[in-house]
Amino acid sequence: MSSHPAVVERLAKLQVDQRRAATAPPGPVLCVAPAGSGKTTTLVARIAWLVDEGAAPETICAITFNKRAAEELRGRIGLALAPLGDGIGERIRIRTFHALGLEVLREAGEIVQPLLDREEVLRAVAPRSTVADRRRLDTVLSRFKLDLDVDPASIEADPEAGPVARTFAAYEAEIRRLGGLDFDDLVARSLRLLERDAGVRELWRGRCTHLLVDEAQDLDRAQLRLALLLAAPANRIFLVGDDDQSIYGWRGAEVSNILEFERHFPQPRVVKLEQNYRSTNAILGSANSLIKNNPRRPSHH
Repeated sequence: MSSHPAVVERLAKLQVDQRRAATAPPGPVLCVAPAGSGKTTTLVARIAWLVDEGAAPETICAITFNKRAAEELRGRIGLALAPLGDGIGERIRIRTFHALGLEVLREAGEIVQPLLDREEVLRAVAPRSTVADRRRLDTVLSRFKLDLDVDPASIEADPEAGPVARTFAAYEAEIRRLGGLDFDDLVARSLRLLERDAGVRELWRGRCTHLLVDEAQDLDRAQLRLALLLAAPANRIFLVGDDDQSIYGWRGAEVSNILEFERHFPQPRVVKLEQNYRSTNAILGSANSLIKNNPRRPSHH
């Protein structure tokens, strides 16, 4: 039970579903949080509750999907944890996946610069490509790196490889020639490093003893693998996502990441935030009539 008055008061102000999520016993937890349901409020309360329950701030890591969300969460956590002691909020690790990957690589002495611009590299390896071509290739290259984990050497050795695959191999060769990495490599290379180096892996698992991941519906497979790797073996992972919304699907995001949560954890705790604080009843009624027909939604409430 929470003991600090500030945390007790914070939890008391939550709706029942939010409080149930914020105080769920550490373990694999899926918080299904539609837009407007107060997920950030719940995340902040969750972190305050963990600290009040005795979790060392240095062992808590919250991963957001973009820099703006990370900055907002950092500010709100700082305010929430200020009553518990000076500087506690600053000891919580709040990162995007790319920032976390950069930190993992840099601390291990791996290459983290120059960070190359994909557009410029594509212009070099595919000089006849149009803007539309490069836009399509951008999506394909991300899928090759993050979703399929394609080895460019296997493409180079395959005489029947297609033109898109060969462009990917040429792109990776140019990255190597320049001695740098691209934005996707921050995740892909840190994942490979953690998979092969037990010492680095254990270090970061200690720093992510309590792992919170926001916008789970927008993760690509490499990001999901990275989160699961860091959470193992205790699996104190708190995954927040909306199964009916994926704004980054064109970048390789897999909404099935949360729809298939039970495949990774046979007995997860699933909490759904039911109350919406933004939409009118009319809008919600129309949306729910469409959403309920999605056969792949989690059935837990």
